[in-house]
Amino acid sequence: MIDSESYEGILESYTSALEWMQNIGVNLGAGRTSHYENIVSNWTGSYRTASLVDGERIFPSFVSSMLEIHDFVSVYKAFKDVPAAELGGIVAKLNKAVNGPIYLEQESPTSATARNFLFEALVAARLHAPAKGASAILGAPSDTGVLFGGNKIWIECKRVTSEGKIEKNTRKASSQLEEVFKKKTRSGHRGIVALDVSKILNPGDRIYMRENDAHLLKSIDSLMNVLIERFAPVWQKIYERRNRKVIGTIVRYVFMSTSEERNLLVHTAQWGLNPRVGTSDHSEKIQKDLVSALNMN
Repeated sequence: MIDSESYEGILESYTSALEWMQNIGVNLGAGRTSHYENIVSNWTGSYRTASLVDGERIFPSFVSSMLEIHDFVSVYKAFKDVPAAELGGIVAKLNKAVNGPIYLEQESPTSATARNFLFEALVAARLHAPAKGASAILGAPSDTGVLFGGNKIWIECKRVTSEGKIEKNTRKASSQLEEVFKKKTRSGHRGIVALDVSKILNPGDRIYMRENDAHLLKSIDSLMNVLIERFAPVWQKIYERRNRKVIGTIVRYVFMSTSEERNLLVHTAQWGLNPRVGTSDHSEKIQKDLVSALNMN
């Protein structure tokens, strides 16, 4: 069965995330974060008694808001126990991330900066699990990084908005990693490209529907395998000419799903890691261990 949380619980977590962001120095201002809080708060207080007309009116905004707030909550949960004095890099990213268009479908290439920075913070959050031996490098010279198994892995992050831009984004990210390696010459340094492909799958607020939890979970796993099989030849070809320290690609997508059997709206985020073809046994082991520690498969 898919883990689920009540609307009330989600709202409570988001409210805590907003308070935490303010406390560490993020200027929420009149940006999109307060709009999400209002939408989810109103629906949480009225969904039990809402009429069909009310539901049809508010539900699209509610779905979009739920999609967005989980990202901020994920960053909060990962770093809430880290001293504020150590969070300068995350604060800088979040100060950018709270701006931008309210809804994803309103985003254009010229207004994507906010969510781009949020993705960088999300990757750092996903890789920060000190209890499992992985710690985000908050002052990384790249978009982010992770210290794992005595290795420093630098990560460049790109949100890809169309299939045709996968090559361009991968080429740029891997080139940026090579610039980092020029300054980090020791053998313990490696690099990974992180791609968010959510907008390829869903440019806005569409819901991914399956009849029950089992089919939803199977479908989500299968989708990641299909995506990697389809697009890996693109980034693998680029890596043929890149520094051997570029060792793999993280792929992430997120959307709202419904398990119809339980009429359950679910925030669905999936992460995968595709090692570089021909990378060293040691580099491949690092990635396998990281995937296992962080349950990224």
